[in-house]
Amino acid sequence: MGTGLARRTSRIGRVALASLLVGPLLAACGGGSGDSGTTLKVWDYSAEQTDFHKQVAEEFHRQHPDITIEWQSIAQEEYKRTLPLAFQSGQGPDVFYWSDNGPLAMSQLLDQKWIQPLNEGAALPASFTERWPEGSFINGVNQLDGKTYAFPFSESNYWGPGYMYLNNKVFEDAGLDTAQPPKTWSDLKSACAAIKEKTKAYCLAAPSKDVDLQRTFYALAAGEYTVNDWYFDYKRGTFSLNTPQAQKVFSFIQELKKEGYLAPGNNDKNFTRQQFAAGQAGITMDGTWLPSVLKTLDLDSSGYTVAAHPVPDDGAKGALWSQPDGNKYWVSAGSKQSKAAWTFLDWMTAPDGYFTKEYLKGGFGTLAFADNARYIKDPAIQQIMRIADDPGYRVRLPLPVAKCPDLVKSSAYVKAIGNRPTWEYEAMSGALNSGDALAPEAGRIVEKRQQTLEDELKKEAADGLKVSLDCFTFPDWSYTADYEPAN
Repeated sequence: MGTGLARRTSRIGRVALASLLVGPLLAACGGGSGDSGTTLKVWDYSAEQTDFHKQVAEEFHRQHPDITIEWQSIAQEEYKRTLPLAFQSGQGPDVFYWSDNGPLAMSQLLDQKWIQPLNEGAALPASFTERWPEGSFINGVNQLDGKTYAFPFSESNYWGPGYMYLNNKVFEDAGLDTAQPPKTWSDLKSACAAIKEKTKAYCLAAPSKDVDLQRTFYALAAGEYTVNDWYFDYKRGTFSLNTPQAQKVFSFIQELKKEGYLAPGNNDKNFTRQQFAAGQAGITMDGTWLPSVLKTLDLDSSGYTVAAHPVPDDGAKGALWSQPDGNKYWVSAGSKQSKAAWTFLDWMTAPDGYFTKEYLKGGFGTLAFADNARYIKDPAIQQIMRIADDPGYRVRLPLPVAKCPDLVKSSAYVKAIGNRPTWEYEAMSGALNSGDALAPEAGRIVEKRQQTLEDELKKEAADGLKVSLDCFTFPDWSYTADYEPAN
């Protein structure tokens, strides 16, 4: 999303926020019922899908005239502030999007009393559960005490960060061939040198403001070691920003900046995406969602090429991660429209239904409950799928809750990452802008998070939970292979 889109999404967010906090309050949480039937409120922060969601709501209402969908997309930053306030004031939506904390999302949301089970807690019909591959419903991740709270929305092989996008025009002007993308860190530097010398564009549009720096770090780190999105190393059972691997990756990013290969400024993801779309930068690192965003910036897939992330010169020693964190749509605990919510979610996830076909045709991403290859027509996403189908590009992480089921009742990890949740990015952004070493602050971050994790686990163990640091430690796992519990 670029600056133009950022302004539009900001306006959307402000309007939504005003309607919540300034407009008339509803008498009860969630949609109401009147002469026209039930109104179901759905919230997310996919602003680029606003028109699509309007079409979905219209088609659903055509098929279910007694239910009206009010789908609001709020700018992501405002959404994270607005949603908790809405729940606190009893003005929350009926169905909402939430993906923070991956496999621990359900545990966190239950602790906050934000969610209720699907289908009012009744067993889900086979016609619903059979839409997903075997093993998609996991106790502690989206099920608890025989009740199901969510379903995998995004699949975990193609979806995620870690792809390299090349602007075709910039590469052509630099005398480079997008059919031969940079495969190593040295290749990347060579391409940057050519872009800097032969064009007016910057080489790499790499956001460095707040959490947006993760897009570049994840892509480059994947060739060095495998972590999750909180810089936690399951092989060692520790937070890892201070490890030699993480320091090597960050030093390389600093080197790119020192040599003038990064676009200047402390920019956010919206600005860097617009730079790339406008041909002001030759390369950007981002995720599966970027093609749909670039369309809103008037850059379709004919204007860029998607490639695998480059790896260190001595070869890949890690991979991007895959974990069961695609559970993203939840029914609010306070909603009085749970039946309507179940009807809508059941309809939305039909593998050959309207939502599935139009979502995939629109290039918005990949779905866990559908035949993606059948409906995806966007060449960029098709290329993403070919890249991620390469064995070892993504590997399945160990799943601590499968090793220690009591972790579903634990808040230790959430507390550990909840202490200054943007601390890693504050440290990296500061070091990147100043040129200072990251190691001292990284050491403090890891020490604090690790101490919190271990202290909380010990407290919970003393209270009877079967939890310990061993639940998070898998020393026999290889960074370059799927974790197999049998091993």
